[in-house]
Amino acid sequence: MPASDEQNIAVIGAGIVGISSALYLQKAGFAVTLIDRDEPGHGATFGNAAALAPHAFVPINSPSIPRRLLPLLFASGSPLSIDWGYAPRMLPWLLSFLSHCTPAEVTRIAQAMHALLSRNLDYAWPLFRESGADRLMRGGGYLHLYESESAYRASAGEVALYKQLAGDVEEIDAAEIRRLEPNLAQVFVRALYFHSALHYLSTVDVCATLVKHFCAQGGRFLRDEVRTLEARLDGRIRVAGTQESVYDQAVLAAGAQARRLFGSAVEKLPLETERGYHIMFGGQAGIISRTCSSATAGFAMTPMATGLRCAGMVELAGLDKAPNPACHAYLDRTAKRFLPGITESPSSSWMGFRPSMPDALPVIGRSARSANIILAFGHQHVGMSSGCVTGAIVADIAAGRTPPIDITPFSPARF
Repeated sequence: MPASDEQNIAVIGAGIVGISSALYLQKAGFAVTLIDRDEPGHGATFGNAAALAPHAFVPINSPSIPRRLLPLLFASGSPLSIDWGYAPRMLPWLLSFLSHCTPAEVTRIAQAMHALLSRNLDYAWPLFRESGADRLMRGGGYLHLYESESAYRASAGEVALYKQLAGDVEEIDAAEIRRLEPNLAQVFVRALYFHSALHYLSTVDVCATLVKHFCAQGGRFLRDEVRTLEARLDGRIRVAGTQESVYDQAVLAAGAQARRLFGSAVEKLPLETERGYHIMFGGQAGIISRTCSSATAGFAMTPMATGLRCAGMVELAGLDKAPNPACHAYLDRTAKRFLPGITESPSSSWMGFRPSMPDALPVIGRSARSANIILAFGHQHVGMSSGCVTGAIVADIAAGRTPPIDITPFSPARF
């Protein structure tokens, strides 16, 4: 469908994927309405590790997961938690997830994600500079840390993928780690240093700045909870919440909440949520200079405008269960083990929902049921690192143009 001022389109979800889609659709000449039940950037976009990491293409579907699954589930202090009452509902997703934990599948997934993430900065910087959100970004790279030589050797497969696909990676030793981050505990023997990574000083402020720019350019932001998507006989899309409108096309970019809108207009896809957690230590923003993550602890630390964010955990418990205090306690203990200079209690905490497909690849493409609905969700751990290029791809799909990368691996039809 060609873009024109006469074509109107709704984007459902005001996280980084939806906002980027709205901005690139606007550039393509569409009249765009961005819809979310909350203010911009208040879902998974709000609480992640706040890194923009082009190297984050290695999936969590590691070949080691099948043999490590039981220890991860039952060990105290594990970065994985599961609600056993919810587990039966997740069984098909978990079995599919495990089927993608082979070396061949991990390589295929990593290559597809590298194609997506490696183009993100090309599409992020224009949006950030035009809106003024660039002032909320910082460089300095990203340290991926290993606590022992055995841990490093156990990660040989992922290290090989990083060295093969990431053009900016440098392997550094304990002395260089201490030089770069002197406040880290001296428990790390080796690290991979990704030089081109950035981090956000405030993910929510970036989103608010982008949406302000979107509205200043004629876009419309609507606070509403969409409850129904319906394809009419004429092909147009009825979008209904407390308000109701009809659009030529619609983009479903609602993250984990997208599954609530699967129905007659959108096919049911294996979208689940990996619940993620963070804690903040106010006043500790200067304790490190860049995002630092542990290869074994499922944990990352990022200096932000309001303090140090410590984020991680994978909890399998669905959308409705209350936050698990044990997950926040794990982050607190781990932060103080890695940064012994922190002695105070966290100043705030958060839990949110990572939208996750079992093959760790997002869904980007037209719905098989309704050709005028474009799906853009399931970015798992890397939404902040792939949201802007996804938005550009969405605009190309809507306008009938060829996207900048091959999007076949992300097709909804793969399920």
